[in-house]
Amino acid sequence: MKPFPFLVTRLGWMLTLVGFFFSTLGALTNARSELLFADSFNYGTGKLDGQGPPPGSPPGQGGWVAINNEPRVAPHDLIFGFGSCARLHSILGTISDEALAAIGPVTPGDGVVWIGFLMRKPTGDVRNGFAVVVVIGESISDPSVGIGMLFDRNRYGLDNNTGDPGSKSLSDVIVNGRTAWLVTKLDFIAGQEYLWINPSSDSEPDIADADADLKMTPEFQAVGFHNLRLRVGYARAVFQFDELRAGTEFADVVLPQRAR
Repeated sequence: MKPFPFLVTRLGWMLTLVGFFFSTLGALTNARSELLFADSFNYGTGKLDGQGPPPGSPPGQGGWVAINNEPRVAPHDLIFGFGSCARLHSILGTISDEALAAIGPVTPGDGVVWIGFLMRKPTGDVRNGFAVVVVIGESISDPSVGIGMLFDRNRYGLDNNTGDPGSKSLSDVIVNGRTAWLVTKLDFIAGQEYLWINPSSDSEPDIADADADLKMTPEFQAVGFHNLRLRVGYARAVFQFDELRAGTEFADVVLPQRAR
């Protein structure tokens, strides 16, 4: 006996709905946030070199390697006043403390990646020099983005590190002894970079309210990065970094609950 036409039609619709449900579920699963890097620098005081990654770190996160001079782990974090943070000493007239840790890697296929960290200058003169977190490849000459106090500007901003006109974007926020929470959105889809200083942690900040924004270089947009680099120099000052995080959603870089 041949099945009735309406039964065939109903069965077809049911199979279509089931397929739609599972495809939607898969899309939602793939779109969920992913923590890519997290370090609160909760190590014993002393050299930063050889520390990390912390227990439970995301796959691909590496330990810290000193590239130049002697970056340190210092007592008193930048959130609660206890714990510890990274402390980099900048020397006038030269590139100074520098350390690198592996991440990911982050590829253009990740779409959007967020970077967040705390930073302050407890002592020193910052009328010149720089202090940044650089998202970069293996070599300092690789395509990159510097986030932090830009060279000789004494303000927070973004730098594509090419030296070309328009390769920097400065905020109006001056670097001083107050702790600042810097949040950067790297949009590999649109080829744009955005920086907010001390945004609300309640929801993703609006790009219209960004304190600095910059067009991504085609080279960086094509390759992404696989290292985070702490780098200071050319100033007589000390800089502290803490709660360095990266992820595919804003929520991944939001500070611990007690920091709010």
